[in-house]
Amino acid sequence: MQRLAQRNPRAFGITVTLAGVIVFVPDALVMRLVGGDMLALAFWRGLLAGMVLLAGNAVLAPQSLPRRGEWLDATGATVILLNAAGVLSWCAAMEHTSAANALLVLATAPFIAALLSWLLLRETIDRRTGLAIALVSLGVVVIASGSLGQGRMVGDLFALMNATTVAAYYVTLRKAGTRNMLPHLAIGSMLGGVLALPFADFVPVDGATVMLILLSGAVIVPVAAGLLLLGPRYLTAPEVSMITLLELVFGPLLVWAVLGEDPGFRTLIGGAIIICAVMFHALRRPGRAGVTA
Repeated sequence: MQRLAQRNPRAFGITVTLAGVIVFVPDALVMRLVGGDMLALAFWRGLLAGMVLLAGNAVLAPQSLPRRGEWLDATGATVILLNAAGVLSWCAAMEHTSAANALLVLATAPFIAALLSWLLLRETIDRRTGLAIALVSLGVVVIASGSLGQGRMVGDLFALMNATTVAAYYVTLRKAGTRNMLPHLAIGSMLGGVLALPFADFVPVDGATVMLILLSGAVIVPVAAGLLLLGPRYLTAPEVSMITLLELVFGPLLVWAVLGEDPGFRTLIGGAIIICAVMFHALRRPGRAGVTA
């Protein structure tokens, strides 16, 4: 793998990012098929994903595991806590709003990251990024307006919380540089699962549901997370944004096609605004922006 990355870094980055997106596209559908209490699913997803990520790192790249003082230093602890919050907020969003709303609001994460970088790292925001942030904000408002009276507003807020934790995770990774944060991501997943435990409503499940839980927690989450962690090392942020658009488009469509979960007219309009904003931001020439997240 290292040889492939060195031979053609950009092609390698595109390949692993695209693979990560393809793996993650059916995640919302699998969660819907599992059904039941999403915090109970958060427990299993968190524990399974964390164990697979740690085991994979230990087997494939044991030399990259953190040294004794790096497990719980400031950067490591931040990644752990942010990922734990992400596990909880994502499953809570899927519990209380549509899959389309949850995924489309998640698309705001790069732009929230740009704002956080401006606030915390004093990085500038160019006009194009500023306009994209305004458009994304408008899209979220349109989506939220469609949730009024439908009981989805709480779920939309959880989705926005999830996007914020993902954005803060991006900013923390930027500060971490090339340091391997996969073990911290794993611990954060397990911590999120443990924190969900007191609030989870466990019910008996059949064999098919057990297989779906294993698919979600032991395959989709860790494989997608590992691949998407590699991609940005070899691609510019605009290129990553364009590729991850596939997830935002096909994830909700898959749930709609299989389960008939209609996202609603305003979600489609708000989602179109968000996707156009992401494309507008991503199609600029690399290297001309102040902040890319």
